[in-house]
Amino acid sequence: MSFSVEALFAWLEAMAHDPFSLALALALSTLVTEDGALVAGSLLVGSAVASPLVVVSALTIGIVGGDIALYAAGWTASEFRWLKRRLPIKKAKKVRRWLRGRETLVLFFSRFMPGTRLVTYVTFGFLRLSLARFIIVMSIAAIIWVTGLVLFISEIQQTFSGIGTVPAALLAAATAIILIIITPKIIRRSKHATSLDEASEETITNNEH
Repeated sequence: MSFSVEALFAWLEAMAHDPFSLALALALSTLVTEDGALVAGSLLVGSAVASPLVVVSALTIGIVGGDIALYAAGWTASEFRWLKRRLPIKKAKKVRRWLRGRETLVLFFSRFMPGTRLVTYVTFGFLRLSLARFIIVMSIAAIIWVTGLVLFISEIQQTFSGIGTVPAALLAAATAIILIIITPKIIRRSKHATSLDEASEETITNNEH
């Protein structure tokens, strides 16, 4: 996270009187620090400063909007060589065949594996794979991730509110950060999880044989 969650929380809390401004600020915050926006949004709900519906909706829209922007960057890169050189799509054409039948799973699990998002989204755009599929799958994945995290963290904050407002918020924030860190590790161990990393390894193996 590029700046403190405390500063982001204070900025967002100041907008709590205006749900529209708060939602807009949350959505835009995801473009700067997705994890920070998630933690701050969860704390706003846990502090009863904002409603879960406003926070979850704003975070989901911001996250999916950022995903679509990366897809668009990949799409555009197929037309402009200067942009193509600046995006991680050198192996895009090599994984096209591997992706057949795996598009949905790769997209879905990328939401829970931060290190795979950039290359996955720009690759899908560069290969001009279905935009409708991309938006639907990423929206579903984002709704699951955001709703689960926001409700769980806010519940922890409210449950421990008896120890004090600040300690409860710190405990909730620490829990959120731990979840953000360990979730990708757990997902990677799932037999159903798949990513473009596997495509690269499989391509290398096939070339050797």
